[in-house]
Amino acid sequence: MYERKRFKIPIFLKLAVLSALLIVLTISVISTFTLKKQKEQFVNQLIGLGESLLRMAASNADDKLLGDEELDLIQLVNDIAQNEQVVYALITDTKGMVKAHSLFHMINKPYVAPKGMERLKTSDHFALSVFRRNGEDLLFLERDLVFRKVKVGHVRLAMSQQKILMNIRSARTSIWILTIVIVISGILLSFGVSLYFSRPIMRLRESAETLGMGHFEHRVQINRNDELGDLALAFNRMAEGLSEREVIRETFGKYVSPQIRDEILYGEIPLDGEIRVATILFSDLRDFTPYVSDHSPSDVIKGIREYFTAMESAISRYDGLILQYAGDEIEAVFGVPIPCRGHEEKAVLAAIEMRKALEMLNNKRGRKGLATFRHGIGIHTGEVLAGNTGSEDRLSYTLIGETVNLASRIQIQDLTKDLDCDILLSEQTVKRVERAFKLKKEPPQRVKGYDSKVVVYQLIA
Repeated sequence: MYERKRFKIPIFLKLAVLSALLIVLTISVISTFTLKKQKEQFVNQLIGLGESLLRMAASNADDKLLGDEELDLIQLVNDIAQNEQVVYALITDTKGMVKAHSLFHMINKPYVAPKGMERLKTSDHFALSVFRRNGEDLLFLERDLVFRKVKVGHVRLAMSQQKILMNIRSARTSIWILTIVIVISGILLSFGVSLYFSRPIMRLRESAETLGMGHFEHRVQINRNDELGDLALAFNRMAEGLSEREVIRETFGKYVSPQIRDEILYGEIPLDGEIRVATILFSDLRDFTPYVSDHSPSDVIKGIREYFTAMESAISRYDGLILQYAGDEIEAVFGVPIPCRGHEEKAVLAAIEMRKALEMLNNKRGRKGLATFRHGIGIHTGEVLAGNTGSEDRLSYTLIGETVNLASRIQIQDLTKDLDCDILLSEQTVKRVERAFKLKKEPPQRVKGYDSKVVVYQLIA
């Protein structure tokens, strides 16, 4: 039974906090957008400066590089590095040897590109990249050195955005000072507004407590021509409908999926079943039995829960519905109970996402010194009988038919293991997929329970 909380937060305080949060959110959005635009302008100016320095270097370095005038080249890069926003500058020949560098000890060494460098822009004889060093994002600009249309080397420089960030921080501080002043004003204003709303809200609270004790005949009396008056009318309508709550509760208690629950409320799931075209995905862990025997029950449960959580996220991302977990096996469907176009392709994309999720999970487990997992996935498309089955007291949304059997056998009967792969698609699924996935057609395979052999395709990594 619910009890009244001894500590209550006054409505005016809640409104004050809400007002403050709205003000902070609004100013944060505006300031973020403004500061972002300002930063983009500063960065573009910085890039423009870098391009100018590169052009200056290119116009003076090509003949010196051909003439092997290293002292002049060193003086040139040092002049460029005098700019406070240039971290370092260098010139290399076509063989990748550093002929001049603002850091003297790097001269006459092979050029090595910065680690983690990400290319942002490329044009004729010019490239712009970014990399991170010592917690700071540095711009990296490169330009070819061309002498009479022949490339003779490269000039490169790294530029710091520290000055830009300092300007942005200064602007952000001013914005937050203004925000604090506005927030205080908003809090004071909310005190007065809360007095206007507190009385009807108290009545609604008292009425809710009355309904909670089972007095569904109770009605709240709030005669206002605003949203609180509308809320009172809605509250009274809710009281009229509460008599059906037990029926709704029992219905919901028989289902575990939000998708299926919503379909029931809208009357879209035929209780007697329906024939639909769907794509079935089966997945199970390999060598799971030895894993269970070699690990404690708590480790096994924790490991399988981590695996199921990662796989469920991947399947749900592409509108898949997990019908059941059985041991280390997952049965999922795409295209029912909610129809969707391209469910075959979504199932394939989900399998790829499961592959990535498993790799990430294994990396995480590997860093902890835990055993890694391997799984096999089978996908098949065809007609299924979809509907409710189970007992009178406990229903389950289930798929029945040859499509389900074949999908499970593509996986469960170790086709993925025999073919040494993690994802297999049936020929029926491949024919319906429009996107050009990289596939490898396997020789026809014999599957238990089927006279004819089954054609499957391996989904290449």
